[in-house]
Amino acid sequence: MRTLILGIGSSILTDDAVGIVVAEKLGERFAGRRDIEIAVNEEAGFTLLEEAIGYDRLIVVDSIVSGDEPGTIRRYVLDDFAVTAHAASPHGFNLATVLEFGRRQGLHVPDDVLIFGISVREVDVFGEELTPAVAGRVDDIVATIASEIEPGETQEEAE
Repeated sequence: MRTLILGIGSSILTDDAVGIVVAEKLGERFAGRRDIEIAVNEEAGFTLLEEAIGYDRLIVVDSIVSGDEPGTIRRYVLDDFAVTAHAASPHGFNLATVLEFGRRQGLHVPDDVLIFGISVREVDVFGEELTPAVAGRVDDIVATIASEIEPGETQEEAE
């Protein structure tokens, strides 16, 4: 099963970069795995479709402003966003919309989609570093997502 881990965000808007940072760390963790690839996307919209073509599973990591403590991770499936399938997100067309468009065009896009939203507060402040509250949770977030990718793997086995 070909898996794409896709980090979404902006590398210049403090905590909005958490998806990118986590995806890159997952890339280090799964280095050498031919069935897992890492990509980052700072544009979103229809570029998400371009990223997803040809994969069987898509794991998306992005920041969310949810009111939870910074660094809290929430797991979603694509159906959780079915209500917004025709609405635009701040990044342009949302993931559900672009994947459905791809399916209707006969493209091989993943049916197995997991979305990890990382709660943040600072997404509109220019800066190239995560806030300490979010940065301090990155290793735990990576471990949580890695356990979804490889359910039997323990922290010790991954190191």
